[in-house]
Amino acid sequence: MKIQSFTSFFCISALLLASFAVKAQTDSFDADIMKMQQVNGSAATTQSLFPRIVAQLKPSNPNISEAQWTALKLEVFDAEVAALNEQLIPLFKKYFTQADVKAIIAFYVTPAGKKLAEKTPQMTMEQMQLSQTWGMGLMGKIKTFLEKPAKNDLPIGIKRLE
Repeated sequence: MKIQSFTSFFCISALLLASFAVKAQTDSFDADIMKMQQVNGSAATTQSLFPRIVAQLKPSNPNISEAQWTALKLEVFDAEVAALNEQLIPLFKKYFTQADVKAIIAFYVTPAGKKLAEKTPQMTMEQMQLSQTWGMGLMGKIKTFLEKPAKNDLPIGIKRLE
């Protein structure tokens, strides 16, 4: 009976220790993902959204005080960003191992990585503008093409077998 009790106690203890080890590894992986978000500039890019949001909302909300805007950032925006980050962690874990994340962090602390992180927000804005202009031009060309009467139903350079 004593052996069975000891065995049960030992098994339960081993399971608890294993669960703590897994939790510690998970916390470490989560922390690495959060660090990666910091060093790659994603966190800064997300934080840069709030002043833009305020700039858009202020004209239609002139009675909101600076203290209220500050409270909005702390109580709503920052809380929502934290919730988003919690949702992103499993996504990163789906596609990257902890070793991958550590390697990405290592890149982003190099001079080239720091420059990429620094320039990415500005490049992203410019890329969005270019892509929007390109997309509008593409849609115009597609519309023009579709409005033309069809010469034949085969692509240029392909001849019909007769």
